[in-house]
Amino acid sequence: MSVPTLLTAATTPMLLAMVDAARHRNYTSGILGVLSQPAQSRAEDVHHDGQLVRIRPAESALAVREALLEHVEGDWLVVVTDRDERDLGAGILAHLVGSRLSRPDAWEALRQSFSASGVAPALASRPGSRDLATAILAARPAEGWPPAPAGVLTRAHAMTCVARTHLGLVGDVVDAITVLSWSVLPQAADALADLRQTYGPTLADALVDWVAESTGPAATPVRKLLEAGAVADLVPVGLALHLITSDGHDLDESQVAKLAAVRLEQSFGKPLPTRDSLAAHGSAAVAVVADLARTERNEAHVARVVSRADTILTSLDATALAVHSDVMPSGFRQRLALLAAALRRGVSLHGAGDPIAEASHAIETAWTLCARHRLARRDTAQWLAFDSAVKLWRWLTTPEIPGSADLPARVRAHLDHGSWADIAINDVDTGVDDPDLSESLHAVYAAAFARRDREERAFAARLAALTAAQPRGAVVPQDPGVEPIWNLESLLPSLVIPMAKQTPILLVVMDGMSVAAANEVLADVTGELGWVEAGATPGATRRAGGLAVLPSVTEVSRASLLCGSLQQGGQGVERTGYQALTARGSRLRAELFHKKGIDTTRPGALVADGVGAAIDDALGIPLVTVVLNTIDDALDRSDPIGTVWTADAVKHLAPLLTRARAAGRTVVMTSDHGHVVERRRGTQRFAPDLTSGRSRGMSSPAADDEVAVEGPRVLTSDHRAVLAVSEGLRYGPLKAGYHGGASAQEVVVPVVVLLPDEATNGLRLPALPPQAPLWWSTAEPGSSDLPTMPTLSTPPTGIRPTDGRRGKLPDGPTLFDDPQPSAAGAAPVASLGSQVVASEVYAAQRQVLSRLPIRDDQVAALLDALAAAAGQRLPRTVVAATLAVPAFRLDGALSQVRQLLNIEGYNVVGVDLDGQTVVLDVPLLRDQFEVR
Repeated sequence: MSVPTLLTAATTPMLLAMVDAARHRNYTSGILGVLSQPAQSRAEDVHHDGQLVRIRPAESALAVREALLEHVEGDWLVVVTDRDERDLGAGILAHLVGSRLSRPDAWEALRQSFSASGVAPALASRPGSRDLATAILAARPAEGWPPAPAGVLTRAHAMTCVARTHLGLVGDVVDAITVLSWSVLPQAADALADLRQTYGPTLADALVDWVAESTGPAATPVRKLLEAGAVADLVPVGLALHLITSDGHDLDESQVAKLAAVRLEQSFGKPLPTRDSLAAHGSAAVAVVADLARTERNEAHVARVVSRADTILTSLDATALAVHSDVMPSGFRQRLALLAAALRRGVSLHGAGDPIAEASHAIETAWTLCARHRLARRDTAQWLAFDSAVKLWRWLTTPEIPGSADLPARVRAHLDHGSWADIAINDVDTGVDDPDLSESLHAVYAAAFARRDREERAFAARLAALTAAQPRGAVVPQDPGVEPIWNLESLLPSLVIPMAKQTPILLVVMDGMSVAAANEVLADVTGELGWVEAGATPGATRRAGGLAVLPSVTEVSRASLLCGSLQQGGQGVERTGYQALTARGSRLRAELFHKKGIDTTRPGALVADGVGAAIDDALGIPLVTVVLNTIDDALDRSDPIGTVWTADAVKHLAPLLTRARAAGRTVVMTSDHGHVVERRRGTQRFAPDLTSGRSRGMSSPAADDEVAVEGPRVLTSDHRAVLAVSEGLRYGPLKAGYHGGASAQEVVVPVVVLLPDEATNGLRLPALPPQAPLWWSTAEPGSSDLPTMPTLSTPPTGIRPTDGRRGKLPDGPTLFDDPQPSAAGAAPVASLGSQVVASEVYAAQRQVLSRLPIRDDQVAALLDALAAAAGQRLPRTVVAATLAVPAFRLDGALSQVRQLLNIEGYNVVGVDLDGQTVVLDVPLLRDQFEVR
């Protein structure tokens, strides 16, 4: 008798599960009879767990008998028939496992497949449960399903196994972060579509339900997107939702967000998911992108996701909200537009002599937002240009050098500030490929260039006056207690040779190295290469300097430097004068190497054997001098503006320093002169008696962009010359850069002392703190009411986003919140740092930790600097400068500060996760030390 309409179809996975069940009952092989619809099964041979399983449909008792003949001992034969046991008879049944027909039960087979003792109702009671069980059986991987924990097959275990196997959704805990992280993978969308097509909608829908529910509060929007097959949009849509649902919008932004929410109904339908649900989805998306962005290898995934998010935000007509995003490209463009507008307004106010505190506040806040963005890549031209523009703005807001300042004060100002401004001017000059953004860079550049031009003219005037006064002696006259400034011809006899008589010295003369170029080289040498910069004299706290001989060209200035007296000539004169100065005059064995003596032709060697051997012989040759020409050569053949001067960029410098370190030599680094760069905006002035690209004779009086100099340090035939002052003036043909003039960039040279390490200091020289000015890394304390660091979830109020292409500021201070004005006539209040170190709690800490060498004034200075900084955060270089300690001692000094201030482990002063930023918790500080 046949009853096909009442029989359950037996799929191959279900039949294999029935074989497993028979094995579980200790049958190692045999014939399994299954009462099912043979028309829905097909004859096939399946290798299953090391055995061959033959599946044969049989629509009659005779077909069953024929199928029995195919059984091979040790294998399995599964006969699928719709004939009942009466039709088959006892003879056939005797051949079957259990002497009976088995009915397929999807859930029983599934239970067996997971080695479970039971199935949880939450899984088995779903609508279409039989089809679900059948699909899960069909989805079984070749290695089988992992056993159900605790013996019960739960919905979570079943769905987790399917998701891991077929979607690649892996995680110990499946939650919103796990799901959204998976959705970023390019194969995720295809995986869900393939699952639906291969195993049917019942399993796919059940899996979508479970995945959505796993995301918690974000379940509704996640389910909608998964049901629509928009797996790849889970994170991009979430980023848009985060901006739409975030708090802190102004009135205009709130209206944009409301309209965008209405447009979301096209994707999510009506009613729209709750705001909390959308916000949860958004928060998870932000967290996922933040986590992905921590690893460079995920850059392609992040770029694809955020680009799609931009497109979605545009489709919702909500691009104005992107300014609040730390990851979306349009947000970075809008933040740059805000910064550009703030810089233009600031320069305008500064030029008009108007108050600039609000402008500084706007610039620093906009820059903080830019710096927080994922696209704030320090190695891009765009970042470098705006970073330098902000630096220049800070410099512009510092007081200019008083008109009465003498030449030593102006040299000091160039070493400490002007040379750093020159670096930033060069970086801004490289520009960006955006007309609106470049307009703001040009405004900053023009203001900075004008100030530098004023400073250079004043410097040249003082230089001419002092040169005419015929100064005698090694050191330029200046106030006592100030780091000395040497006339360059006196540097060897007055400084280097006395040093070499006490400790081995390597003197590196970097031909054409300006102070600005030296700043870059030394940042690399003391950072990446680990050298310790020391003061040139006992008690020094700043880098020393020297004055080139005039005109500031190699033929006179380098010759005078190496000869130790005012001389003019080439390498032959330098060698003769150097030998006379060292061996005959100072009775010191020394070696001088020019370019040919340093270059090597031996394969595998970085420097010539002769110079290497001389450096190695620290006892026999106390003084080794090498001349490196890379920077000076660049003025003829390359682009000094676009070059970042590092140890590797200067040929031979890095291997020479390595050799000097191995020999235990102290290094003195200096230059014969500096240079100015060609910006293609200068003028060439005809001069029949030119002596260099920046110097000429007295054939005509000096113009206002020139200066006439005379005196014994002017090495021309009549000891007189006219020197170019303004950077854009030249007399000779077009080159990449020039020297010979009277600007501080050409005349002032650095005098640097480098120690291989702290212990190798035979001269007992003081280690110097970082030499970059404060404005190089952060705004000057008290220069404006600086902002705290905003968080993404609470963007700064008052931002007026633009259309992403052009940043415009209103006339009034509406870009950011107004700073709170101080009360008129209020009595001065002691600084936070001074209050803390004067407190009873601090005194008690000091008594317990009396042996800590850190001074109270250092602690107070650091607290005041941190309290005044944006977000109460300072980079390590600024902290080291504030504490007046060298960079290599900062960790120890900071540890002492934290021991004093971090009472009972509370992190009053901490270090950010980047390891480079020191952070102060002001409320906690006030609470711990009971100060106002």
